[in-house]
Amino acid sequence: MVTIHCALEQAGLNVKQVQKMATERDPTLRVDFICHIAQYHASCLLSIDEVSKDDRTYARLWGRSEVGSRVEVHQPFCRKQCFSMLAALALDEGIVVADIVKGSFTQDLFIKFLQDDVVHIRSLWLIFS
Repeated sequence: MVTIHCALEQAGLNVKQVQKMATERDPTLRVDFICHIAQYHASCLLSIDEVSKDDRTYARLWGRSEVGSRVEVHQPFCRKQCFSMLAALALDEGIVVADIVKGSFTQDLFIKFLQDDVVHIRSLWLIFS
């Protein structure tokens, strides 16, 4: 999510603007896209997603107390130990390649993941299938 968030910020967009664009999508353009993408076999289409996790991830979401009193939260204390995972999912195979790093993925790490892992694995798959 960090990489996507940074890309949206660089483009001058925020979540509300992207959600508005998504609701205003053109059905004709959508059909054109579906016709265009239908020419590819399902094994050629990959979806790539990034997730981040640290020990505080879920603890920050909830916390309630009476008005005027502080929320007392019992959670593990961790000092910036965050892990990020990138996974490429194929429609017919599930997760075909994944990478986990300590911290967040940078643009350079993402490009390296695409070149070294995704393209390499998919080219091997095409050779041996």
